[in-house]
Amino acid sequence: MKLTFRTLLLLLCGVMLASAVACTGGTDELVSTDAEPTDPAEDTTEPSSEEPTTEEVTTEEVTTEEPDVMIGETLDAAYAADFTVSKVFTSDMVVQRGEKLRVWGWAPESENGKKISGEFMGMFAEALIENGAWTLQFLAKLPANAELGNTMKIYTDTKTVEFENVLVGDVYMVIGQSNVAYTFQNYLYASNTDTKNYGANMMDENLPIRLHYNTLNEGEAQGYPKRGTTEVCEDVVHNRTWEKPGPAAVNRFTAVGYCFAWNLVQMTDGKVPVGIIEIDGNGQPLGSFLPNEVADALGSDTLQNGIYVPEGVNATWARYMYNHYMYPFEKYAMAGVVWYQGESDSELNMAPRYRDLFEMMVSDWRSKWESDDLPFITVQLANCRVSDIESFALVRECQLMAVDTIPDVGMVTIGDIGDVDDIHPKDKKTLGERLALYARGMIYGEDVTYRPPVCREASFDGEKVTLKFSDAGEGLYETEKHKFFAV
Repeated sequence: MKLTFRTLLLLLCGVMLASAVACTGGTDELVSTDAEPTDPAEDTTEPSSEEPTTEEVTTEEVTTEEPDVMIGETLDAAYAADFTVSKVFTSDMVVQRGEKLRVWGWAPESENGKKISGEFMGMFAEALIENGAWTLQFLAKLPANAELGNTMKIYTDTKTVEFENVLVGDVYMVIGQSNVAYTFQNYLYASNTDTKNYGANMMDENLPIRLHYNTLNEGEAQGYPKRGTTEVCEDVVHNRTWEKPGPAAVNRFTAVGYCFAWNLVQMTDGKVPVGIIEIDGNGQPLGSFLPNEVADALGSDTLQNGIYVPEGVNATWARYMYNHYMYPFEKYAMAGVVWYQGESDSELNMAPRYRDLFEMMVSDWRSKWESDDLPFITVQLANCRVSDIESFALVRECQLMAVDTIPDVGMVTIGDIGDVDDIHPKDKKTLGERLALYARGMIYGEDVTYRPPVCREASFDGEKVTLKFSDAGEGLYETEKHKFFAV
């Protein structure tokens, strides 16, 4: 296959950026709006073994005041005798600020036409049961609240379900394959990345961070739904709940996701809680994360012996990651998505389709979450000679094209902190910092240099090549000599 000029540039620049880092500027002014999230993390472009430090920031605009009482409509109906609440909701959860809060669940068909009531932070709402399901919607858009003691109550005249210590802040899904499944404990054990005990100092259950763990690595829960079919899980089928960031919960959690959350919380001095929903599966290609209707429309998989099989390096079951893990969260409001995936799509026959599949997936998710501008921050793959070098470059090109053409999609680069001999870069600390910095600029509107340098032009003069970069801050500099080069 012939390489395009742009692909050649990406191959060249991906390696050069492995030793070049942008000098970035910052500001300590935080932006707060009623309907959008606020604040996040500081730029640390060069990996450091020093203990973490935080810059003093202005937090006057971050409000934690309880909203005025918002009373919903009282329905003229009898209370239901029995109901269940989705297991998406548990004590210690974070709900999204600046959005109307929805809570849902189910009831026996015999309860149709009867009602459920709910109360939370001065709000009241009721909903009728229809077709064995119900959804409460509270009217207020809540500001951030990191105080413990807020209880959500869902009830009828005969049954009450309570969720304690509910926080209000920013919720993110962190989604991908093995580099997302790479645990915080693995990061701590990785050589030469945590010599100053940085990670151990981050685990503190008193921090306003909450974790929801959903991973293919834990195996099947009740064998449902059947992999590679159109079946979906209406509710979470495992027994995991929202958890505080103590050592046991953090160590098995995604290192990328936790480092991202920790940096966001530091920049608001803990005034804006962060909830992370981890969804990942080792070796899963993009086709595993597509909802049924998108996969059907794109023809991204084929039906073989009753099982939908996607294209990909480790292709086994199509649609499964969405149908099993993401479907239960469809109505759960969030601030954005961190997407770190693509390794299993790095085959020459399928890499060119990556951008189109990704665009359709983003569009569909935004429709399902009723958020036309739901932010996505992607992680561009690092160069790696473990897999096919050319196909990795094609996936990186598609990832860059997505940023250039799809609104509200951003990208961080990790060429300088990757490992050419390991498909799993170990330095998740620096990646978490860069993701948080990107969120500060893209999602929270801070005046910081947050985009990575990208080669936009090349000129040739004999054996000399001059490259021009966008978003280079105050310039680029080398951190180490080149270890690996490919064209």
